[in-house]
Amino acid sequence: MPIRPENKARYPRNWPDISGKVRERAQHRCEWPGCGARNYAIGHWEQRDGVHVWAPHRNAEGLESSARSYAEARQLAAELYFERGEEGKPPTVIVLTVAHLDHVPENCHPSNLRAWCQRHHLAYDAEHHAKTRQASRRAASGQLQLLEA
Repeated sequence: MPIRPENKARYPRNWPDISGKVRERAQHRCEWPGCGARNYAIGHWEQRDGVHVWAPHRNAEGLESSARSYAEARQLAAELYFERGEEGKPPTVIVLTVAHLDHVPENCHPSNLRAWCQRHHLAYDAEHHAKTRQASRRAASGQLQLLEA
């Protein structure tokens, strides 16, 4: 997930190297238990027994479709979509992100970092994002908070 401009200074200068090593450690797969979606893989999320499961597109040889870059993956996804003449939205492209378990960008210890697809990174961060939004709204309102809820 992109780094917000207001948080950019909180990340170390070598963040691209650090996040690359985390992705390598994960063998370019999502580390969320049971996911394993590959970086720049093309496919769909399916609901099975109430759980979203990654279903990769497979070529004629049965190999998962993937690419070396996001742009290449988007192009391949579009080609697959139009080639099949499918209805609805085109296949999803997986992008691995690197998550901080403690939500502190300065803490780049390997044990604090996970390579997760965007779906699972957002799921992990949902409660943190809700609190951040609430604090931002309070600050923007210009009113002082007398009692904590």
